[in-house]
Parts: sequence; structure tokens; C-alpha cells
Amino acid sequence: MHQPLQRSDLLQILLVPSPPCLRLYLRGELDLCSAVEMPCDSWSSRPDLTKVLVDLRELTFCDAAGLNALLTFGRIHEAQGRSVAVVRATPFLRRMMRLCGITDRLSTAAPASRSALV
Repeated sequence: MHQPLQRSDLLQILLVPSPPCLRLYLRGELDLCSAVEMPCDSWSSRPDLTKVLVDLRELTFCDAAGLNALLTFGRIHEAQGRSVAVVRATPFLRRMMRLCGITDRLSTAAPASRSALV
């Protein structure tokens, strides 16, 4: 049976809990092969984390499977009562989210300040 190509080295993921925010930084390519690398832990043991910021400034590619992984990640955290926002998405990613009709389910927002993402 044909095994899918493993390309997890093309996606780097960094989760940084910094109350009240949980920050997810993605770098590289989020696609069919790398989407399985997206974290699925809800951090339910951390009620002090009330917001999730998904920083996509270094995401160079995203396909439909990647968008689905982002939506799933958002749903997991929204079920825990957290607000989820995509920040620093490239114009390509913002356009792709708009064309796929998911901007209402995966909001894009600018951070309140530069220090919010540092």
C-alpha cells in the first residue's frame, strides 16, 4: 500500500502559553501532509488561557487541508470557551480564507499592540 509522503519538517509549530493568551506560531507549509502535525490538545487544564492567537506571518503555503486544520484547532479551543483569532496572516492567506468563505468561522484580527505577539 502506498504510504503518504511525510513532510513534517516543512511545518514548524510553536505553542506559547502566556496568560491570558495561548499563542500558536506556524512557520512553513500547512498542507495535506503536515496538517496532522497541528496540535489537538485543548489545554483544558489551563483556565487562565482565555484567548488564542494564531500567528500566520511565517506560513508560506496553506491548502484546503491546512485551512481545515486551522478550523479544527479553532473549534477545539472555542469549545473550551476561548476566543480564537488569526493574526498577521499574509494577504494570500486572508484572500484564500475569504474565497473559501471561512472568515466568519476563523476571524482575522490585528493584535491590540505589537507587544501582544512578542
